[in-house]
Amino acid sequence: MQPGACSTLPEARRCPRRPGWRGLMLAAAVALSPVDVATGAEPVLGLPIACTLGEDCFVQSHVDLDPGPGVRDYACGGASYDGHKGIDIRLVDTSQVGRGVPVVAAAAGTVRATRDGEPDRLARNEADRRAVSGRDCGNGVVLDHGDGWETQYCHLREGSVVVARGNAVAAGARLGDVGYSGNAAFAHVHLSVRRAGEVVDPFRGVAGGEECGPGRRPLWTEAVRADLGLPATQLLGAGIADRPVELSALETGQLAALDAAAATPMLVSWGWAINLQAGDELTVTLAGPSGELARHRVTVERNKAQYSLFTGERRPQGGWPVGDYVARFACLRDGQRVLERETRFTVP
Repeated sequence: MQPGACSTLPEARRCPRRPGWRGLMLAAAVALSPVDVATGAEPVLGLPIACTLGEDCFVQSHVDLDPGPGVRDYACGGASYDGHKGIDIRLVDTSQVGRGVPVVAAAAGTVRATRDGEPDRLARNEADRRAVSGRDCGNGVVLDHGDGWETQYCHLREGSVVVARGNAVAAGARLGDVGYSGNAAFAHVHLSVRRAGEVVDPFRGVAGGEECGPGRRPLWTEAVRADLGLPATQLLGAGIADRPVELSALETGQLAALDAAAATPMLVSWGWAINLQAGDELTVTLAGPSGELARHRVTVERNKAQYSLFTGERRPQGGWPVGDYVARFACLRDGQRVLERETRFTVP
């Protein structure tokens, strides 16, 4: 095949935007108010999950501050979806759930409500979402922090909730583990913060501030604010595979390991990223000992919560030539490289 061609091998997998959860099911439903609410003793919030942001967990979605049908996160970006009432911190894929990633209390409080027993299963379509109607939060915990403040933690792993109504918990105490119960399109914890029944964006707080960016008095601790200062656009994975890369395999961590033998039926370069912006240019390439074998480039037409694409080459007769093969994934925004990864594979 000629460079840039991909024969009958599909070259791109576009990932439609998917909601993480909708509605509030452990406490009364509330409407998002873009207006700052009166404050008393504000809680100071730590990270609600025991992980390292940008390495084994990522902020997928923020609170939607647009009161209409549009989407606007606290930084005036699009890392949210219409009506989203909290912050989603995700694991890369569902295979990580089995190792038990703790969901922890963002601040000291008293357990107001819990639920457990909902199965972990990805909500991939409307039928899946209807099946959990009324239980969108899945397994979860609500903490009362006094003076009308409360936090809610959703989509915990089935059977992992370790607190009960009335328990006093310290900041950082384990409540359960990350899962994907309820209306969850990926493994994550959803954190909602409320004051007197109104949603509060912890990046904005309740003291107002400039229209775009953190408020004058965010609720996060200084250390967490620094950790959460990573760009919204993040790379979940990239590499070389021996077959077309299906989104379902990425979501569940079941992408097969590459066979090092020269008989590998195909070599596929792939990449998977979140919170892409309209106009971003994504490129995947595959090169071998004699030069480039395949290339695919896509310009993102609108903001994407996640996007994966791949390109590749089928094994030539006689097997793959001996030598190094290199897969590259890159994202350019306004001519600047914002994501990049290179993966090498050697045919002995």
